[in-house]
This record gives sequence, structure tokens and C-alpha cells, in this order.
Amino acid sequence: MLSKFSISARANIISISLSLLATFLITVILILLIGKNPLPVFGTMFSEVFFSGYGIGQTLFKATPLIICGCGLAFCFHAAIFNIGAEGQLNAGAFTMALIALKLDWLPWYLTIIVCIIVSFGVSAFFGLIPAIIKIKKSVSEVITTIMMNFIIMALINYFLVDFFAAKSSMHTEKISDNLMLMKFSSMFSFFQGSSLNICFLIALALAFISYIIIYKTKFGYEIRAVGFNPSASKYIGTSSDRIIILTFIIGAGITSLTGLNFVMGYKGFYEYGFSNNVGFTAIAVALLARNNPIGIIFSSILFGVLDFGGLAVNDMVPKEIVLVVQGVIILTILSINTIVDKKYNLKR
Repeated sequence: MLSKFSISARANIISISLSLLATFLITVILILLIGKNPLPVFGTMFSEVFFSGYGIGQTLFKATPLIICGCGLAFCFHAAIFNIGAEGQLNAGAFTMALIALKLDWLPWYLTIIVCIIVSFGVSAFFGLIPAIIKIKKSVSEVITTIMMNFIIMALINYFLVDFFAAKSSMHTEKISDNLMLMKFSSMFSFFQGSSLNICFLIALALAFISYIIIYKTKFGYEIRAVGFNPSASKYIGTSSDRIIILTFIIGAGITSLTGLNFVMGYKGFYEYGFSNNVGFTAIAVALLARNNPIGIIFSSILFGVLDFGGLAVNDMVPKEIVLVVQGVIILTILSINTIVDKKYNLKR
């Protein structure tokens, strides 16, 4: 007889496989509807992504912030908290990281980076704490508050950036010191020559493994999942749902700030308004596709990295909006197929 874990694992594999298959078929139909041949489109996409070191490096570079944000959101989603404010939270953290790096460049580089990580984590966590408190005190849905927080945060950043911290005639901060820049893979392996992939990718992988251990192998992770499964029943094991809501919001939002490492310290060297390009929203689909499993998030992030970089590679063959449509289709197929598969296996998540 199959254990509950085996049934759940099988349901996950079937659900994800069917979601990807359905998305692929719908994408083929979309390309045919705009009068293009899918074969050369997919051929070009795959050759550009997988058959060159630059393509692989760029794909992993684009997957890195998705892994980070996806792990942050996974903490919230396991507690049945639909935090969709990651876009604002990660921008707040990255902006803070750039400012701290500029002000503290007189410190040894490793101390500056540590302070940048701690402070930016705290700022992002603060903006995650606000909707958590509103949810607990006033029972206001976090969906509404986190949406509004995105607008508030981006408006605040725009104001402070333009009026106080922007480099002349730009929408970005001054460039940080070169000794604070993270090492790129191309400096170690010529195979990745020209790509922006940096060691933040390894940090993202470590974060995913740590998140997996916390969520599935610790008492705290058990409490998070218990609250997500049934908040009322979790009281009988001594778990306060309010405490879990606050902690998961703080941890989830704080983790998103680490995307600043990839862009500010690993790529450009400064914070640029709008740099995230909706990573915070795309990470929702990434986490859902992986069913909030941090290890699965690594692979779903790479898939979205393939779509992102591959979409650029076929820009002259199909409209770039096709990639956005495909990302939306993935979300719809995941949600619908998950429901069907869970019902078939009599699973409640």
C-alpha cells in the first residue's frame, strides 16, 4: 500500500507534468494562430538557451531571483498566506542594499555586504509585517493589503530615488565600489563568457536547500504547514496562528530582499527603478508550479528562466507578449489541474 507521502509525491509529478504538457499544447496553438510555424520557433529557442555557455549562463542568471523570491513566498503559501507583495518587498530591500553599500564602502568589503544583507532583510521584512498586523488585528485579506503595499512601496522608492539618491539624469543610484561586486562565473569558467551569471546563483541554491529543511524537517516548518492546513486544529498542538502569520510574513518578505544581491552586487552595481521586471509576480507562478517545495522551485525557476531568455532569442519570430501569455497559462493550468489531481487522489493541501 502506498504511503501518504508516496501518494502526494505521485500526485505532484502527475500534476506538474500535465500542467507543462497542457501549457506546451496551448503555446503551440497560440503560435499557429498568429500564423507562425512552432517548429523553428522552438528550435531557435532551445538552441539559443541550451547550446551555448552564454545561453545557459543567462538562463541561470534570470532564474536566480526567481529561486530567491519563490522560496520566500513558499513560507507564506505553506501557511495559507497569499502574499503577492513580493514585488514591492524585494524592491525595498534592493534599494536599501544599494544605499547602504554606497554609504559604508569604507568598511571591509565582507562587513559591508553582511550589513547590507541584514539591513535590507529588515526593511523588506518591515513591509511584510504591515499586512501581517492588519490581517491579525482587522481580519483584512492579505491579498488586498499586499497589492496596495506594492503601489505604496514603489511610490516611496520613486520619490526618494528621484529627489535624493539618483545619479544625474538617470533613474538609478550611483554605482557601488567595485570591490563589493560579486564574482561572475565567466571569470572562473570561460564557458560562461559574456553572461551575467554570478555566485548569487549558488547563494540561491543554498537558500532553497535551507528553506526545504526548515519547512519539511523542523518543528517550526511543521507548525507552518499545520496552520496552513487547518488554523483551528493547529491550536490543539499549541501553535498560535497569529505568531505563524507574523513570522512567515517577516521571513518570506525578508528573503525577497536577497534579489538585490543578484542585480545590485552581481550585475549592474546600482539600484535601478523597475529593475525587477515583475519578478515578484512571476515568482508566484514559480512557487505554485513547484507546489511550494523549495527544491522544486529551483527547477521551476530554471523553466521560467528558459522562457524568459528563450523569449528574447525568438523576439523577431513571435511577439514578446507570447512569453507573458505562456506564463499566465502556466498559472491557470496549474491551479485547474492541481484541483483535479488532488480530487482524484483525495488529497487536501
